[in-house]
Amino acid sequence: MRGLSAIADALSEHPEELMALGVLLGMAAGEPSLIQQAPEIPEGATQGEYALKLRLIVLEVHP
Repeated sequence: MRGLSAIADALSEHPEELMALGVLLGMAAGEPSLIQQAPEIPEGATQGEYALKLRLIVLEVHP
């Protein structure tokens, strides 16, 4: 799950910006398996919130 962690790190650089599918697709370019592992993007989520969601998946924490 190192790829999801790297995406979370990158998203954390701009935590207040809105998260969009295009952002995720751009970061996972060339690695379609990352898109399959990534959770759905909640409507209105920021990049920081989505980064946190990715980190929970990497740590295998299920609230």
